[in-house]
Amino acid sequence: MLTETSLEAFFHLAETNSFQEAARRMGVSNASLSRYIQQAEEQAGVVLFHRSRNNCRLTRAGQEFLPLARKLEQDLGLFTRQLELLRTGEGRQLRIGCGPLVPRALVQPVLREAMKASPMLRFQLDVSARISPLERLQNGEIDMFIGDLTHTPEADNVEIMMIAKRPVMFVARPGHPIHERGVVTLKEVFSYPFASPHLHKHWRATLIKALGGDAEAEEIVKALPQVESDDYHFLTQLAAQDGFIVGAVKDTFEEMLALGRLQAIETRAPITWNICAVRKTEDVTDAQEAFWQQLKAYEVNPAAA
Repeated sequence: MLTETSLEAFFHLAETNSFQEAARRMGVSNASLSRYIQQAEEQAGVVLFHRSRNNCRLTRAGQEFLPLARKLEQDLGLFTRQLELLRTGEGRQLRIGCGPLVPRALVQPVLREAMKASPMLRFQLDVSARISPLERLQNGEIDMFIGDLTHTPEADNVEIMMIAKRPVMFVARPGHPIHERGVVTLKEVFSYPFASPHLHKHWRATLIKALGGDAEAEEIVKALPQVESDDYHFLTQLAAQDGFIVGAVKDTFEEMLALGRLQAIETRAPITWNICAVRKTEDVTDAQEAFWQQLKAYEVNPAAA
């Protein structure tokens, strides 16, 4: 089997086409690099590089071997991470990937109940609206994803749990001129400075449809947002202090609404947020199962969490 060192040597040489530069990147001698490449070719059973006096380049076999080597690198990384969990946590650590709307509205109450049931569980929460969750799930970078259903297309060896749709609320500080209009349209909402997390293509399609689905709607959504951040604490401060309009589920703004620092905007034809959870069906750990069961309980009776 290819070792990590021979894989690293192969990748560096394939990228640089130079033994000298590849050796420099690895911090080894040219002779050592040549030995690693020879080991890679022996382990692969094919000649990977055409060698010349001044440079080298991948053979046809080397070009076909490159994506296989990338996959092997991912598998080795996953093996290393899972082995470390086995040594140190015995499967009690859970890495959750989610979109910006999820932490306050869903993860926090479910995590609270999961830790009551299993106090030794450890959690790592990775919040991002940009990164493809299904790819990260398949690569072993996260154990579970919670967020928009539109983020999770159909795939083999995954289990998807649907969670109830939630209405999206738009807020602005008291005294914002939009409150003087009473009940407003989404077009009126977006006529003011707007801040939000990254609007992936499915959210943009939803907004375009809600705005009428015509060319004007596309132009309005194309210009959104004026400020983009996946940090909702920052976004709520923008709304409370700097006059931006921000949208999320009600839980996100709970304290600021109670303190009177934010005020809900009354809108016609409100839009909803589709929530789901997805995990792989293979090698389910105790941490994954404990959290998954709490999610099921939350889905049936949100007030219990």
